[in-house]
Amino acid sequence: MGKRQIVEPLNMDFEDVVERVAKHTPERYEGEVEPVLNDGEGGVLDVNQKNQRERADIDEGKEIISNFTKPLTFSKCCPLLKWPGGKTSELQEIQPRIPKHKRYFEPFFGGGAVYFNTINTQAFVNDSHCELMLFYKMIKKQDTDFFALLNDFIEVWNKRSITRKEIYLQIRDRYNQNQSSDIEKALDFFILREYAYAGMFRVNSSGKFNVPFGAAYVNKNIQKKIDYLKSDAVIAKMNKLNISNNDFKYFLNEFSFNENDFMFVDPPYNCSFTKYGEEDFSLKDQDRLRDYLISFKGKFMLVTQYTDYIRKLYEPYNLYTYIYDKKYRFNIKGRFNRNAKHALITNYVPNI
Repeated sequence: MGKRQIVEPLNMDFEDVVERVAKHTPERYEGEVEPVLNDGEGGVLDVNQKNQRERADIDEGKEIISNFTKPLTFSKCCPLLKWPGGKTSELQEIQPRIPKHKRYFEPFFGGGAVYFNTINTQAFVNDSHCELMLFYKMIKKQDTDFFALLNDFIEVWNKRSITRKEIYLQIRDRYNQNQSSDIEKALDFFILREYAYAGMFRVNSSGKFNVPFGAAYVNKNIQKKIDYLKSDAVIAKMNKLNISNNDFKYFLNEFSFNENDFMFVDPPYNCSFTKYGEEDFSLKDQDRLRDYLISFKGKFMLVTQYTDYIRKLYEPYNLYTYIYDKKYRFNIKGRFNRNAKHALITNYVPNI
C-alpha cells in the first residue's frame, strides 16, 4: 500500500471562482421555496436557498475560470454539459498524476472533464446513461437535424409566447414519456441539463426526471454554448472519441490492455445518494470494479470518495493512495458530508 498524504485544501477552488463570477438575478422560484423531488425518498436540497436561487449562468465567468486554471497544461476544451460529480474542480490534483500513454479509457465518462481538459490521445469512453451518450454521439456526428431542433428551441425560448418555466416543464414531460426519437431525446436531455435547478440530475423511484426549473437561468442564452458545440476545437476533440453505452465491465471486456494504456475511473461514489439515473451503483458494483482493477494490465487512476468501505476495499493491495480534501456545494437532505475526503488511487507511482 502506498503512502497516504493528507493535503491542506486550496484557498480557492474552481467552485469558489464560479460563485464569485456568477451573475445575480432578481428572479425567485415561483412556488418552489424548496425543490422537493416527489419520489417518496426525499431529495430536498440542504443549501443556502437565497444564494442558490440567485445563482445565474456561469458562462460569463469563463474568462476568470480560465485564468484560474492556467498554471495547468490543459487542452483548449471544456466539458460540453453540466453533470453531477464533475471533476473540473479537482483537475489540480488529477492532471499532474496522469501518466504518459497511447490510449485513454474511461468507463464512467459523465461530463468528461478529464478528457476534455487534459487528454489528447485516442480515447474510448463509456457511460451507462443512454441519453448522455446519445448527446455525445450527436455532437461527434455534428448531426444537422439535432442542431436544427436546437435552433427551433432557441426560437421558441426567445418568443416567450408561454413562460420559460412552462417550456422547461413541457420538455421535461416529453423526456419522461420516453417515446421520442434519439435526436429528440438528446435534445431534451441537453436542455434539461442546462436549465434544471442547480444543474441537478435526479430521477424518482419510477425513473422519472423531476428536477424543477432553475429560475436563476430564466435569462440564460445558450446560443454561445451551441456555437461552442459546433466549434473546431470540439469537433477535433470528438473525432478522437469512441463512444459506448454499456455496463462498465462489458465495455472493458471488449479490449486487450497493455502498459501503454491509461484508464481514468470515476464511479458513482459509495454514499446513499448515487442514483443519478435509473440504476444505482451498488456496493456489489463497487466490489466488481475493485476485482477488475486489481488485475488491470494497463495503468489506472481511480478517484472516489474516501470512506471506510473504500479504504477496506483497496487497502490490501499494492496500490498508491493520495488523499485530499473536497468540499461539496450541495448536501442532498443530509445524505453525505459536504466536507469530505477524496482518494486518488493508482497502480503506478505518479511522477509528481
